[in-house]
Amino acid sequence: MKKFVLSLVVSSGLILASHVTNANAEENSKNEFEGWTSSDYAEYEQGKKDYEELINLEKEGKSLNKNTEQSGQSEEVTPFAEPKPDGSMGITGSVLITMSGGSSSGSSWVGGHAAIVVDQYSTIESFGNQKVASKNGVRYWTNNFRQRYPDATRHDVIGATASEKKSAVGLAKSFLNKPYNFAFGNKTTTDKFYCSQLVWRAWQLMGYDLDYNRGKFVWPGDLKKSSLLN
Repeated sequence: MKKFVLSLVVSSGLILASHVTNANAEENSKNEFEGWTSSDYAEYEQGKKDYEELINLEKEGKSLNKNTEQSGQSEEVTPFAEPKPDGSMGITGSVLITMSGGSSSGSSWVGGHAAIVVDQYSTIESFGNQKVASKNGVRYWTNNFRQRYPDATRHDVIGATASEKKSAVGLAKSFLNKPYNFAFGNKTTTDKFYCSQLVWRAWQLMGYDLDYNRGKFVWPGDLKKSSLLN
């Protein structure tokens, strides 16, 4: 009987914790709209239109990406996972983008997902919709991006040196364990990050602004349209 009661208490505690986590995520997503101006809403709506445009292009086989997996580019890497994962993409500093899915559990539209490549074994990404709380926020992920997102594309910063690529990744590493940023319009904060904000910030600090329209938001679609990415 004692074991049954203990089991019931533990199960109830886990269910309660799950509800609390979901409630916190919903509350955070509501804060996203606080303080928005008419221009903020206009940019937000434009982001949705850009997202639909990119989705339609990919359906027609007309991706903006000029390359899928570049050859002849390699860098010495420190393995994060062995062996090389299936679906591994890119080299140090590469930007990986998918227009499917999303990284947020917020109630509003959030299109696509983005990551920065540490090496062929690992990426750094930020999620806010993972059921396991420890996986939310800025974390290392296994570099199996193409396996997770079959439509994924790999992009590299035009003209960036190997040293700059490593430094951009080093900056992304400095943000590890930061929480997820549900206030999407606040892209300049360094206290919390959503996926494309993380990638943008790491490269912006290196002098490369990958946000194609330099707006208040930086969606995965904004990165994909950047003239600084191939």
